[in-house]
Amino acid sequence: MQRHKVRSVRRAAPSALHIRTSAAAAGLLAATLVVPGATPAHAAGFVDPHTPVGVRPNGGSPHATLVFSDEFYGTSLDSSKWSSADSKRRDGQYFDSWWKPSNVKVNPNPDSINGGNLWMSLSQLGDDQYATGEIEGRGKFDFTYGTVEWRAQMPPTEDHFGALWLMPTGGINGVDGTARDGGEYDVIESTQKADAYGNTIHYDGYGPDHKASSVNVDALGLHSGYHTYAIEWKPGQIIYRYDGNVVRTVDDQNLISQVPMFPVISHEAAEWADGSIYDAPLDYHSTMYVDYIRIWQ
Repeated sequence: MQRHKVRSVRRAAPSALHIRTSAAAAGLLAATLVVPGATPAHAAGFVDPHTPVGVRPNGGSPHATLVFSDEFYGTSLDSSKWSSADSKRRDGQYFDSWWKPSNVKVNPNPDSINGGNLWMSLSQLGDDQYATGEIEGRGKFDFTYGTVEWRAQMPPTEDHFGALWLMPTGGINGVDGTARDGGEYDVIESTQKADAYGNTIHYDGYGPDHKASSVNVDALGLHSGYHTYAIEWKPGQIIYRYDGNVVRTVDDQNLISQVPMFPVISHEAAEWADGSIYDAPLDYHSTMYVDYIRIWQ
């Protein structure tokens, strides 16, 4: 099990496949460096001091050592752990979307019920132009094998949705018929008005060789309050959980990444999601809230 600090690579432009592209699609490959020491994540400050001591994933996990966490306290994003995207996201048929750092806030009102959390809002930039937010650990922190748990409240789905995912440091541009050399692991994309969400593994690039393995997860209460979403990633198996309950198990060795990955949290605007963005209120009702992210190995 390895933990790395990595050289940052620039995100490539989005593809037409309503999936995320990476700098590897342009032929770039990030170099990785192992952080020295027996407890490198603690030494590098990757574990939030506000994380309760001894906390374990909801539903259990064989991974017992906390190596990364963010409880989103304070008044600004922790730049040692995250970068906030500032880029155009999609050209759509009837609206375009961007990721903007101004749509990402940490604890904007500590006295509110959602104080101490990450807020990712929906805003309008102009006629048929909307913005949301995204943060990622690219160039800050990655890991090989472990359990990741997010606690989050998804926004109502009106052409916008919440997503929690992992991306490989070197991208997914390699084409070998498997995700072993890196896959995009969408733990959740809340694109449906129903209490259900998509869970997808993308691999072999985003072009003509692109492949995906996807399931639809029934998720009672998805749009009502906070829930936990987890991925338990081992060399020979991946287990996904919703509120501690197993919702998908992957045993196909061709679908299991064997390379370092970094965490991503995003609020997306896309016309292929349920609903209409024109019906979305541009206030806290359309905000995605994240209570924490924690990673164990």
